[in-house]
Amino acid sequence: MKAIFVHLTGSRRGNTEVFATEKILIGTDAEAHLRFDPEIDRNTSRYHARIQLQACDYALKDLGSAQGTFVNNRLVSETTLKDGDLIEFGAGGPKLRFRIKTDDADVCKPWTEIVEDSLGIASTSQRGRITTATAFFKQLLWEAFTQTSHTFKISAFLVLLAIFSGLISYFYVQYSRLSKTVEKVHTLEIERTVAENVIKSYSGGVCLIQGAFYFYDEVTGEPLMMMGKGQRGINEYTGTGFLVSTDGLILTNRHIAEPWWEMEMSPYIHIEPTIKPRFEVFRAFFPGLKEPFVLHVERISEDVDVALLRIDTRGIKIPILELDVTGKGATVGEPVVLLGYPAGVNAIFAKTDPEIVKQLFSMPFIPLVQELSNWGLIRPLSTQGHLSDIMHNRIVYDAQTTSGGSGGPIFNNKGKVIGINYGVFPGFRGSNFGVPIVYGIELMKSLVSEKNN
Repeated sequence: MKAIFVHLTGSRRGNTEVFATEKILIGTDAEAHLRFDPEIDRNTSRYHARIQLQACDYALKDLGSAQGTFVNNRLVSETTLKDGDLIEFGAGGPKLRFRIKTDDADVCKPWTEIVEDSLGIASTSQRGRITTATAFFKQLLWEAFTQTSHTFKISAFLVLLAIFSGLISYFYVQYSRLSKTVEKVHTLEIERTVAENVIKSYSGGVCLIQGAFYFYDEVTGEPLMMMGKGQRGINEYTGTGFLVSTDGLILTNRHIAEPWWEMEMSPYIHIEPTIKPRFEVFRAFFPGLKEPFVLHVERISEDVDVALLRIDTRGIKIPILELDVTGKGATVGEPVVLLGYPAGVNAIFAKTDPEIVKQLFSMPFIPLVQELSNWGLIRPLSTQGHLSDIMHNRIVYDAQTTSGGSGGPIFNNKGKVIGINYGVFPGFRGSNFGVPIVYGIELMKSLVSEKNN
């Protein structure tokens, strides 16, 4: 058998001592087996008491101590100790919890007793509430894992493991949610910053293209007349283009450079071989510049809806858009910014002072655009969205646009042009189409190659 003493108060508070001997001398003397500090435990005598193992019982005897010995708060001179007894050596002296452990059994201390002993140790702390709480939980853990059965220890370990795992899972979920929120905020911030930088840096290089053309008979040289009206049939339209070189090259759509192209491709429209188109007006208006630039067609793609035009910049500095020459700038899911003039003149009117609109509304199409430029009203609109698909000859995105926005640049989140807007999917507002910028770069390279040869 073994006698176990859990020190609740006194100089050895918080310690646990185990004795396997038959006789245990208790006091402050150096020869005592269970020894207390004479400077701290002054109510304990030098030879205070003795505990003797007799058969299967531990008998306690007071050795004539000055302050007496108390068992369960009762003054005794001699008594048989039971498992769980509370012993006090001297009135107001150190208190101990007495435990008995046989060689083939665990000490099974009741949970209420464990809490009681832990509170007793913690309450003697003189360092404040935090230290008292720390001492309580420290002693509670010590008591639980030294004064309980193996079954309880295993059960407690499994419970703690489950709690710990639950806390880890909870904090992981919260961290994941927080990370996703931070990522969304970061993405929105990137999109906002990209749009601001694109508009600030490149909107001045995105032009409104004004076109007006008619058909004439190549044999007679006479224009075709509108049926029943006796005058030329003029077709008027607007589009978008953007400057890509210092020598005046502009990228746009083929159907902007050759607006009759789609008519010629249609199986429902038949045009006689001698009937040819001719521009009445074909010019570009850049933001902040009143005077337009005459446009000339340099290259037409036979594969996709892309064309290369040229202007004489007249030495005027116009922002040149930066193209993605890597071919890797477009990534599905990433944000895009689209600049252009969707809805043409109507969109400009929509954001213009109503009094100005009244003055300009009745003007003919050709002088009207010039007047809008004089008023400084020609500025591209910007819309934002995300890439939803990438194919070898087109990219799909949800940035809003409409007729008039054709030929506008599509920017990635690094501010580089990755495509040229060219179409709207009828009946589905969520998908618009663009030609990958690689086709525009190929047109530019073919022009350089031809000049070198």
